[in-house]
Parts: sequence; C-alpha cells; structure tokens
Amino acid sequence: MTARLKSLGALAVLTVLSVPVAVAVAAAVVRRATGVEEPARPSGRTVLLTGGKMTKSLQLARMFAALGDRVIVGETAKYRYCGTRFSRAVDRFVVLPDFGDDGEDYADALLDVVLEEGVDLFVPVASPAAAHFDALAKPRLAQHTEVFHFDADVVDMLDDKFAFCERCHDYGLSAPEVHRIESPTTLLNFVWPAGKRYVLKSIAYDPVYRLDLRTLPHPGWQDRVRALPISAQQPWVLQEFVEGREVCTHSTVRDGEVMLYICCDSSPFQVNYDMLDLPDVYEWVSTFLRKLGGTGQASFDFIVQSDGQVMPIECNPRTHSAITLFHDQLEGAQAYYAAGEPGAKQWRPHTSGRPTYWLYHELWRWVCTWRPAQSAVVREASCRDRQVIWRRVREGKEAVFRWDDPLPFLFINHVQIPMLLVGSLLQDQGWERIDFNIGKLVTAGGD
Repeated sequence: MTARLKSLGALAVLTVLSVPVAVAVAAAVVRRATGVEEPARPSGRTVLLTGGKMTKSLQLARMFAALGDRVIVGETAKYRYCGTRFSRAVDRFVVLPDFGDDGEDYADALLDVVLEEGVDLFVPVASPAAAHFDALAKPRLAQHTEVFHFDADVVDMLDDKFAFCERCHDYGLSAPEVHRIESPTTLLNFVWPAGKRYVLKSIAYDPVYRLDLRTLPHPGWQDRVRALPISAQQPWVLQEFVEGREVCTHSTVRDGEVMLYICCDSSPFQVNYDMLDLPDVYEWVSTFLRKLGGTGQASFDFIVQSDGQVMPIECNPRTHSAITLFHDQLEGAQAYYAAGEPGAKQWRPHTSGRPTYWLYHELWRWVCTWRPAQSAVVREASCRDRQVIWRRVREGKEAVFRWDDPLPFLFINHVQIPMLLVGSLLQDQGWERIDFNIGKLVTAGGD
C-alpha cells in the first residue's frame, strides 16, 4: 500500500468515527456548561508543562489544575492544535520553536514564558528528543523557577543504554551484559558466547527499530546488521537477552527520594496500564535513584526473571504514559512539590483501580481480530481476543476522555491526528502506525 493510500484510509476511518464522537462531546460540553463551574485556581502557583501532544501532558495538566494551580502547556508548531490545548485544565497554551542544533531558541522561548507568566514550577513532559534540550535549558531557567528535571549529564547517561547499564554495575545493582557497537564490522566480528543470545538496540531513541527485538545471532543476521545505520556518531548497544516478565515503572524523584511510583506490565508498544505490586522492583528502583540523587522523572524497563532477579533493560529520564493511572487521584501532583517534609507521602495508583487504555487502539485491535478463519482453532483464538478487548474496555478507563473535560478526546483523535495524516498525504511521506497515546504518526527517524 502506498503512503498516500494508507493516509487516505486512516483519514476516512477517523472521519466516519468523528460524527458519533462529536455528538458525545457536544453533549458533555452542554452538561458541563449547565452544571459544572470552571475550576478555581486558588493555590497561587503557576506550572509550565511541555509535550502537549501527549496524553501524559494532559494527565499532568489535570492533576496540577486539581491542586488549584494555573497550568500553561507548550508544544511545537507542528502540534499547535493538540488536544491538551483545549482542556479546561489548561489556562494558556504556547507554541514553542523546534530544538534546532543547539536548543538555544527553544531555551529562549521557555525563559520568556517563565518570566512573563511568573512560573513557579517547570515540569518537562519530554519526548525522547526533547529531554536532552530541556536539560540544557535548565541552568538558565533555574535562576527564575524550579525545574523538575535531571541535569544534562544525568539525562544523557540515563538515555544511553550502555552507560546506564555500566552505572548499574557501579552501584552494585543487577544489570545485563552490554557492549557498545560503533560499526557493523565490530558486530560482524563479534564472538558469540555459547548458549547466550543478545538484543541489538539503537542507543539513540528510534521509534521503528526499537520494536525489532529479534535475538542475535539468528539466520541472516549479517545482512540485517549491514543495513543498519550504525556508526561512531550513531552507536548501538548489544545487550544480553534476558527472559522473564517485562515490566515498566515511573518514578517522580526529589533529591533522590521517590515521591510518586508506578509499576505495570510492559511491552514494546505499550498502550495498556494496570498497577502491579512488585516489591523487588521497587527496591531496585529506589536504591538506584537514592544513589543517583537529584530531582526529575525516571522511567525504567525491567525483566523479572523466573528466580525473581530484577534485570534493568533501559531507563528513560522522562514522564511515563503510565501516569494516566492517576486518573482517580488527581491530587497526586503533590508529589512534585514535597519531599522529606513531615507527613509527606509517597503516591501510588490503587492496585484495585481501573486500568487505562486508548479507545482507538482497542478498536484497531478489535478490527484485526476479524481475519479470514482458516480453521476452528483460528476462529476460537479470534473470539478470545475480542473478549479480552471487550473486557479491557468494560473494566478500564479511557485514558483521554473525561465527561468533565471532553474536548481533548475530540481534538486528539479528530483534529490533531488527521492534521498529521493530511501533512503525510500532501508530502507522500510514509508512516508505520498511528500512536494515539503520544499523539503522532510513528515514522522512521522520528522522535
């Protein structure tokens, strides 16, 4: 299928779905206008968030607004009509420049907002590419406001899958064997230890290659490796393959103390979250972050082996989408303010709370279950898949939609994404999939 046909097909589906959605949102708006007052902003604080295209930015905006904070959200021009902009939790939306080569214009724009609006707290809700530039801007911004983000050297270390695993070893914590790969030749000459398998990953975030987790060596791996963009400027990591249960975590950290914590089952393309209670995982996380020190947000991926050993795979120094599990504890934003104070608590989602999902991802999965039935076994498997999807929707919470704040759902799914599809259509650019969670089209080399 050509890129244009793919984009046209997606636009057609979203157009058809927009009619009932618009009706539901209109009803919610009327209900809000006739029965719910606009939220007051009594705290006297102003919070600046970035990453407006992503659900996690919307979630944090709702959380800070619930504390009575005035919330400002920023995003680049490409996503100027993102759903978060139209949330009743957001008092002002600002368009930020792209990062460029050095992030100077981006930092200047952030500083202008901080000074103009009297920002008390800046919480970057960063994409993988943005985390580094938010850290570079921190020294300038920190002269005028609190910046809830690790320093640049820490962000870069955590984002580097090789350096991160080396730091785990330095702290005396478990971590897989890793090798830094700076050329295909290095890998082609690698001596594979008997009985071991490895996973090859780009150190820099890559939204497409990160889903290719075939273990090495495998038949034809040499041809695959030769085709990869591996170089000294774009190094990769060869990481020991670890089997077990894959989980992800989010931690909001102040001065090395975990103030908000989430743990969920994980997968390469994760759009379902449900809180888990795994004490060994928390112990690993809290130990690492205590030794690291500093203030920021850290999202770890782990493999929990059959013997209970906790093995970290990578760390992303930014907000995790699992923050949506605080849909029923909006006051959890207090974690970004207090640490070490008398009575300060650690915030966690309720283990009995409703898990979160994205409706249009579930609809796509449901459509995909209607494949030509080759046998009774295939029909039975398809039926089970549909039952699982229906149970997730019935028992869970749609991550974006709220009756008291309905517009973001309409704009993310029927304005923000369609505008990206139109751009892709006009430029005849290909894309891998639509990610409604982070509000973008996933493309090779994207952020």
